[in-house]
Amino acid sequence: MLKKPLVVILSLMLLLPSTSVFAVGGQPSAWSKETIQRGIDLGIVPERLQANYADPITREEFAELLVNVAFKKLELVERSHEWTKEMVLEKVTIDQSFEDTDLDHVKLAYIIGSVNGTSDTTFSPDAFITREQAAQMLMNTIHKASIVSYATEEEMGYWDYDQIGEWAIPAVSAAYNLELMKGSNGQFMPRKHITREQAIVTIIRVLDHAKYITLQLRGDITAYAWFDDLTYNVGKDYVNVSYEDEGEFSLSDQALREMWFQYSDTYDSGVRYDHEKAIVIYGFHSNLLSLTYTWILDSALKGEGAKVDYGYMTVETFTENHLLEFKLKDIPGYFNALVGHVYGYPKVEVDPNPID
Repeated sequence: MLKKPLVVILSLMLLLPSTSVFAVGGQPSAWSKETIQRGIDLGIVPERLQANYADPITREEFAELLVNVAFKKLELVERSHEWTKEMVLEKVTIDQSFEDTDLDHVKLAYIIGSVNGTSDTTFSPDAFITREQAAQMLMNTIHKASIVSYATEEEMGYWDYDQIGEWAIPAVSAAYNLELMKGSNGQFMPRKHITREQAIVTIIRVLDHAKYITLQLRGDITAYAWFDDLTYNVGKDYVNVSYEDEGEFSLSDQALREMWFQYSDTYDSGVRYDHEKAIVIYGFHSNLLSLTYTWILDSALKGEGAKVDYGYMTVETFTENHLLEFKLKDIPGYFNALVGHVYGYPKVEVDPNPID
């Protein structure tokens, strides 16, 4: 007697819309929901991170968020020719690959300087990251083109300030001033694992508050996409630049010719236009300041190499193997171009000097 009603009830249930039952932490908190949805809509948050928001985020997962927001920022610049992820992977070679991951977004995060390995050959993709590590990865990525200033201990007012690792203080204080990470209830909780939802919200703050208008190799060396005849090799503390002459008129050739005849430093020199010399003189001006400090310019016009110490790095041109070799120094703090070319923690002005 009960079979027919039971069949009817089951049939009705199949017609009703289904509802998902989320485990604890399956949905974002109310305070983060709108921001996370924005990140999803923009394509910054991959599908695999759209659940279990209270879980701690891994090094590999946070690397993908950093890469996605960096390339979203480049996309929003709306230049006629801009880097894509595929272009970077084609033009940039990592000299020492990781043995424990071959993911493209980890490679990209390493190339743009967001992350290092846990050793020369390992990345530890599944390791969770702390809040102070997240702050460092953030600032590693966006410092060159953002207005970096360091908040004092008093300004931040964290009662757990003394728990922040000395190595992380420049990143934590800079992230505070950029409104990327500010802690909660008077504490920063530096060694607490950052959760997925905290990481996503922080990444969207990068979109809103930080500048990233040109690709930076290893976080410091500006690389323009229209230099289509250049290739790069990167390691933990260097970027090497090579020129590949394919016998065709490159995207960079017209722009560099215009610069060569626009600026008196090269126009009045009497030296005929030379593409390799033009790349060295003008291609990395935001790093080399070659029109202000002319050692590299003067040597290039003579067809000679030069070596200059910029404080946070050394640069050598026309080496045996490369057009330029940038060697980055292991110093606390960050290089910043938007506030007058300063570097380090505390900040000092870049004061280039030639090296014999």
